[in-house]
Amino acid sequence: MARELAGCRASVLLVDRYGLGERATSACAAPTPWLHALGLSDAIRQEIPHMRFTTPHGSVRYRLPWTWSAFDYRHLCQLLYEQSGSRFQTATVKGVSDEGTLAAEVIPVVTDRGVLKAPLVVDALGWRRVLGRSGYQPPAAPLSRGLEVHPHGQSEDLDVWIERSMVRRGYGWRVPAAGEARVGVASYAPGGHVRRSTDQLAARLELEAVRYQGNWFPHRLRPAVEDSIFFVGDSAGHCFPLSGEGIRTAFYFGIACGRELTAVLEQRRSRAAALERYASFSAGHARAFAVAGALQRTIPALPPRLLMSGLRLLARQWLIDRTFGWYLDQAHPSFALPEPR
Repeated sequence: MARELAGCRASVLLVDRYGLGERATSACAAPTPWLHALGLSDAIRQEIPHMRFTTPHGSVRYRLPWTWSAFDYRHLCQLLYEQSGSRFQTATVKGVSDEGTLAAEVIPVVTDRGVLKAPLVVDALGWRRVLGRSGYQPPAAPLSRGLEVHPHGQSEDLDVWIERSMVRRGYGWRVPAAGEARVGVASYAPGGHVRRSTDQLAARLELEAVRYQGNWFPHRLRPAVEDSIFFVGDSAGHCFPLSGEGIRTAFYFGIACGRELTAVLEQRRSRAAALERYASFSAGHARAFAVAGALQRTIPALPPRLLMSGLRLLARQWLIDRTFGWYLDQAHPSFALPEPR
């Protein structure tokens, strides 16, 4: 998002409780075309052209019409920061001050280091939606949870396991990253525990369960604006259901938000109009999120043999190309190209 503001000479401040690029919480993989489009190729550790899906009744290997890439999270964040021309401040954001109102020209944001005031404020702080009026609290929330370990290891494919003995509603994964194996388990049920399953999957692969990281992540779209504040990424539910992919969608919706902010700063649009346009843009993706959400509910309920039959049926290359082409289209890397003026 801040990257989109680099050319308009605005004063942009990024605030987070951790340092830049600290505390990665995902497997840190994204479609390679997105990383190239954003000028982030230097952060790529390993390009992954194939996915392998395994159930108790067999496995299938797909050659995708595009590739995944595992990347170095800290380096990627640094590259984005260098493109943004923004400033960074370490602070814990607590919420909006009581003096903040729906129509306020300047929005006061409370942090543990004082109150920050700005006419344009974006909450990209994650699923807690810190600047919203009401947040989610697991387990009574539309959240999934994931945990992974980062041992040394070599492999070529992005592996996915769909096994009820591992996790009743969810999946396991292994993402290769040039000598590192990012191995984890996700549960679509926020009350589901994943520590034991993660350890067991690592042991099954004869890998050490070391360097843990994880988090909750949303699987339902939320309003992208509230009380004159923009919400991007997990705070707006922009994590794609079923796959749990949130980095690509954070890029995508962050760019959309950044373009609206740029239009306001260049006095081409009012803040109210920008809020309305961004809210409409986000809501316009509700159907794709609903389809993925329905698959997230349906696939774990399928009899395992039927699921395996479906995966084998999908293994025809034209079906793989069409299915994964549709998936990429929902947040296509061409969106990162400069907007015509």
